[in-house]
Amino acid sequence: MSERFVVRPDTRGFSVFDLVLGQVAEIAKIPQQALSTEDAQHLAQLLNQQPTASATEPLN
Repeated sequence: MSERFVVRPDTRGFSVFDLVLGQVAEIAKIPQQALSTEDAQHLAQLLNQQPTASATEPLN
């Protein structure tokens, strides 16, 4: 099974990118960008473990 969330470098650190939506992941409408490597990897791992109602729905 492929992962929905991956870590990508950005201009100020690392972002958690949502491959389904094609954009930086948002939690509570806050883009998950400019993170440390460790934080981005940890968050992507947690998000990939969560079941979603629909793969096309954004996370709120």
